[in-house]
Amino acid sequence: MAKTNVQGYTVEHKEDVGKGVYHLDHVLSTDETNSMFKNARMSGSIKFEDRVGRNYVLKHKPFGNYTLEKR
Repeated sequence: MAKTNVQGYTVEHKEDVGKGVYHLDHVLSTDETNSMFKNARMSGSIKFEDRVGRNYVLKHKPFGNYTLEKR
């Protein structure tokens, strides 16, 4: 698994979700991204769709890390 820093958050992911990482880091505003990470931390995970219709799930892991997966 690769690790990528997304606006200060450590995200673990497989290479096949690179477009989801790009969406979080470059397409969404900082406020939108922070809100998504906060919601994932509070609820354990959140589902989202990028602007092209690809579906992902952002999961909060212990010690503040996150995992991004396709759904």
